[in-house]
Amino acid sequence: MHISKKAFVSTILASGLLFGAVGVYAADGISLVKAYLNSTIKFTVDGASWTPKDASGNKISPLVYNGSTYLPAKAVGEALNAEVLWNSGSNTVVISTTGGANAGIPYNDAAPSTPSASAPAASAPAASAPAASAPATQTASTPAGLITLPANHDLNASGDKYKSVGLAFIQSYGKAVSSGSTADYDALVDKYVIDDLNDYDMGYKKRAKENFAKTVQAFVKVNEKDILTKYAAILKNATVDGVTLDKTYSDKGATYTTLVYEVDLPGFFISSFSVYMEFELDKKTNTLYLKAVNM
Repeated sequence: MHISKKAFVSTILASGLLFGAVGVYAADGISLVKAYLNSTIKFTVDGASWTPKDASGNKISPLVYNGSTYLPAKAVGEALNAEVLWNSGSNTVVISTTGGANAGIPYNDAAPSTPSASAPAASAPAASAPAASAPATQTASTPAGLITLPANHDLNASGDKYKSVGLAFIQSYGKAVSSGSTADYDALVDKYVIDDLNDYDMGYKKRAKENFAKTVQAFVKVNEKDILTKYAAILKNATVDGVTLDKTYSDKGATYTTLVYEVDLPGFFISSFSVYMEFELDKKTNTLYLKAVNM
């Protein structure tokens, strides 16, 4: 299946038809449809083979509904050099193409810049973007330990560089499981994770903390106390020598990087514990920022 920009726009329009074809909306505007995952469908972009992936870098299969193929807007948009963002405040998927002022400019060839302690001047949102509340400036209150990667970084070298940070997040999970407190994880998020990117108020810190708390609560709820104690002890006592970069799931794309670290869990059915550190590109500085840390 070959995807062009015209086809991408058609896909967005088809999505509207999809939701209009399922009948009366529920009170919240959401309706359930029956669709099928088809892992046999292949894609090409401008003649080159392309594999759709989710925000974490995991391979995904398209949905087929009433004879039409559907993929996440972000996956398709980024394959066509369009920026796709979710604005939760206005409940809007924001799609921005690169056919504007930067067209024909080799901005990706520029040397990566290091953000200064003061905030860069923010440009006004494109006229086509929905009105949104003024975003928090992404470097105005940047902690000294904020993690960044240059766009042209080496995946393995970056994995080695931030192994100790991956360890800190792994240990924070063990502490949360044993104590019930997410304070250590929250402090790491405040130190290392950017809150907003590309002029939209994304609230990455809050989302990371909420997701982590839910993950820990769910894990504690379904396991016996002695298992939790043993599990937490392994993670809390892990050392940097015991942390490895999972090269199967670590990934690097044009606008994202995912570093996956793992430690062994001897004596457990699941043999290892993994932490996913997700980076996203800020196009103003051509720099990748840590936006999420998931277990």
